[in-house]
Amino acid sequence: MMFNPTTIFTAILGATFLVAPAIAAPAEEVAAPLAKRVWLSNIDVQAACKEQYTNQYVAIDNGNGCGAWQCVINNNRYSVNMDSYCVRHHGGEAYASCGGGTKWDWQCHDRS
Repeated sequence: MMFNPTTIFTAILGATFLVAPAIAAPAEEVAAPLAKRVWLSNIDVQAACKEQYTNQYVAIDNGNGCGAWQCVINNNRYSVNMDSYCVRHHGGEAYASCGGGTKWDWQCHDRS
């Protein structure tokens, strides 16, 4: 008995379509695209330190990166919560972003 190559190829191709897994659609994007992001303000790091701790704290920078800012009093150093600053000044949908990668690039944006 002789097999026809076209018949075999068609049978294999048909079986592939029957057992091939479905390709899932991409998940919806959760975060707003950058084009829709709304700039609200720059972050006043001195004010953030005073709001989060007390008026005696001052902001100092320890480098140039986004994580360089610290709140200091009597040589005790604490982190600055940039998101807290944005929420306090702009409401619950605000968030902090350090888009440029330097300590000077902290900004508040709107999530909606």
